[in-house]
Amino acid sequence: MTELNQIYTGQIVEGKKKLVRLNRSLIWLSIFRFLFFISALIVPFLLYTLSVFAAVAVPVLLMVFFVVALKYYAKLGRRKEFEQHKLNVNQHELDALQHHFHQFDDGKQYINPEHFYSYDLDLFGRGSLFQFLNRTVTLGGSQLLASFLELPLFNTTQIVDRQQLVKELAGDYQWRQTFAANGKMYAENESENELFSKWEQDDFTLKTFSFANILLLILPVISLFTLLFWIFKDNSSLFVLSGIVQLGLWVVEKKNINRLYVQFGKRANLLKKYGHLLTMIESFNWQSNEGKAMYQKMKKSGIPSVEIRKLEKLIAAFDNRNNIFAGIVLNLIFAWDVRCSYQIIKWHNRNRQFFGEWGKNIAFIDAVCSLSNFTFNHPEYSFPEFTAEFSINSTRMGHPLIRPDKRIDNDFQFSPDSNVIIVTGANMAGKSTFLRTIGVNMVLGMCGAPVCAAAMRFKPVGLFSNMRTTDSLFDDESYFFAELKRIKAILDEIDKGHEMLIILDEILKGTNSVDKLSGSQKLIQRLIKNNVPSIIATHDLKLTEMAKQFQGKVQNKCFEIVIENNEMHFDYQLRDGATSIMNATFLMRKMGIIE
Repeated sequence: MTELNQIYTGQIVEGKKKLVRLNRSLIWLSIFRFLFFISALIVPFLLYTLSVFAAVAVPVLLMVFFVVALKYYAKLGRRKEFEQHKLNVNQHELDALQHHFHQFDDGKQYINPEHFYSYDLDLFGRGSLFQFLNRTVTLGGSQLLASFLELPLFNTTQIVDRQQLVKELAGDYQWRQTFAANGKMYAENESENELFSKWEQDDFTLKTFSFANILLLILPVISLFTLLFWIFKDNSSLFVLSGIVQLGLWVVEKKNINRLYVQFGKRANLLKKYGHLLTMIESFNWQSNEGKAMYQKMKKSGIPSVEIRKLEKLIAAFDNRNNIFAGIVLNLIFAWDVRCSYQIIKWHNRNRQFFGEWGKNIAFIDAVCSLSNFTFNHPEYSFPEFTAEFSINSTRMGHPLIRPDKRIDNDFQFSPDSNVIIVTGANMAGKSTFLRTIGVNMVLGMCGAPVCAAAMRFKPVGLFSNMRTTDSLFDDESYFFAELKRIKAILDEIDKGHEMLIILDEILKGTNSVDKLSGSQKLIQRLIKNNVPSIIATHDLKLTEMAKQFQGKVQNKCFEIVIENNEMHFDYQLRDGATSIMNATFLMRKMGIIE
């Protein structure tokens, strides 16, 4: 952790130095820009009596310097913004090392109580695993990262390939930070993202499109010829006629031109951002199988970053219409709006089939960067290995969201011969946290990320949990009925033949103790009959007696507490067997609820 602190602190110090230098340069440029502009206004009056040529040439030269300074100032301004974003990236990572990650989006929009396990395992929302992992800088990347957690991989070959890619990007923190800083240069919104994703479905055209290339070749030649005729023959009639023709063309295409300008103008900033990100993806020397496959697929669609830069230039040229003087001149002589529209439509038709692929590649790398950053920040974590038949074998496994100085790790084995592990323990002893620890680490492992354990081996299977059932007044649904629906959904998945690990926390909480015991026993018997691996936490010690009835198939594990001098002590260590100490009455007496 000290080495990571040094890396991020060093990057922050260097970033601050760069910002100081950039600010100094921007101040000097502002001064020179002002002097060039003022001088261009004053010099003609000073030089006019000496030389008319100098009175004209020097101000023109000063205005050229002014424009150059203006453009360089804008360039340095963008560089400053980039360096500030990069500094912020490092500051956020430094904070994250202290277990402060509120600065990252929590993914609350992905909360889904109906999902098989994400709601129970706290994958989304404030203080969630998503917030802990999330470093995405695109909406597509955020959505894909959420999908990684909700729909992980089960094929071991695919998981191992993903691990290679995650490791590859984890090893180049400078590249990841540059990617993130470029991504933060423009904060896209949902409407823009939706526009981009549906772009390939849009059709743009001109009424004169089929012969526009001929018109755009002939009309400027005629306009220039008539302009020269006006200059040398002092006859403007032909130039005026040429201008009327070009004006007529503009009027005919006005609606199409404006629609095109608005639609592409909305995407200009997003395209610039995507262009930078695609350039980085294209220039990276991919060695992992997934990285190479993605790069080869990108090459089939040409060079995306080059195509986007071409479009940027076309849009910049199109923007000249906003300058009244330039717009009139360009449209009278070169049919400028029609010309730009025609070129942009050609670009759109040439690339529209690739838009989706470009967006997918950016989102994919963006999401993987979050897993790689997680890997880089936790060198003590390990990448899991995988088994052919169901089992879990972990060494010093803990929950990644618990601070390392407070986290208690446990060894855990779920052998292929067992079906059900029953976990008992007093209130607050650590049962629910342990269930989430297993689930979260399996999800991480199946995403291709490292797990919070010294070592872990398991078979990738689906997860289905029932830990946090809620009632619903809107649906007129009681807590107990909601729980039954959840259990029914679990059994339906089992009947479909899906290989799953079932995680249950206190079965049938919404009914009386007699019904609860009887129903729980029958459910466990069905799980055993269907050979479904399950981990069940409960306060009902009667359930632990099933280990005698189903020897080898049911195992008991527990978390114990110690009560000394009227105080409770938790060690959060997983032990074999059933618990012998409960604490509900003790806690009620301690809090003055009962005597």
